Amino acid sequence: MPKITKQFELDVTPERFLNACSPEELIEVELLITRPMFVQIMKDAQKQID
Repeated sequence: MPKITKQFELDVTPERFLNACSPEELIEVELLITRPMFVQIMKDAQKQID
């Protein structure tokens, strides 16, 4: 049987993503982004912006 491969491009803004999350998923996102590893990544990114 032949295999068909398609590429899709989906553009979702952070706000649209968060609006689509359930309250439980929002809590999970918050728990993830407040982990020290991600906090450091955000601090480093802010330094580059400044």
